[in-house]
Amino acid sequence: MKKRFLIGLAPLVVTAFMVMPTVAQAAPHVYKNGSIGAEGTKVRTIAWGTAKLTNITLGPVTCRNIFAGYSENPSGGGAAIGKVQAFVPYECTAPTCTSLGGTKIEITPEKLPWNAAITEPKAGEFDQLTGKKGEKGGAGAIEFLVNCEGVTKPHFFGENGTKILNNGLAIGANPGEQEFLKEPNLESEIGAGETEGKVKVQGYGAQELIEIKNP
Repeated sequence: MKKRFLIGLAPLVVTAFMVMPTVAQAAPHVYKNGSIGAEGTKVRTIAWGTAKLTNITLGPVTCRNIFAGYSENPSGGGAAIGKVQAFVPYECTAPTCTSLGGTKIEITPEKLPWNAAITEPKAGEFDQLTGKKGEKGGAGAIEFLVNCEGVTKPHFFGENGTKILNNGLAIGANPGEQEFLKEPNLESEIGAGETEGKVKVQGYGAQELIEIKNP
């Protein structure tokens, strides 16, 4: 029995070493202008678009938004990660806030940067999860203040997600997009916050075409 076990083990060890490089590469990576990003090198990005946060108390809060940050393929392999380093919401509207007597609505980001990670829930389909679920004030978690002035000032926090559409066609002229997922939802002291809408995404330096592919 011992001899048979040792004989059987040798091919398994050899096979493991043969497949290890392939397994290490089988993860979503960020690409810039059709080329995979170098490991450990930041691919800086900007994004912009109109998004809506809906909450049972505030109703829909719609803002124009600008985001900035980076993605990178980690050194040693693994799925792409990144940070949201800047978030600027402006021209926000909230009819429910106004009807409750609020004089204005403002969103102020806090605790930046926020963590980002790329996942592949189905083969060839990619999501970006931003923040950290269930965490308020935690390193890397989303956190922002929504001020319906004169009515309520809740903090929204945790994690949300976007679907990476990979629909960009040309550098600068036709950038790719990301679409907010209905789940996971942000949390707050006045209930959950569901995000929806789309943002366009491109490279920061020269409007590069940004895509996610496996590998």
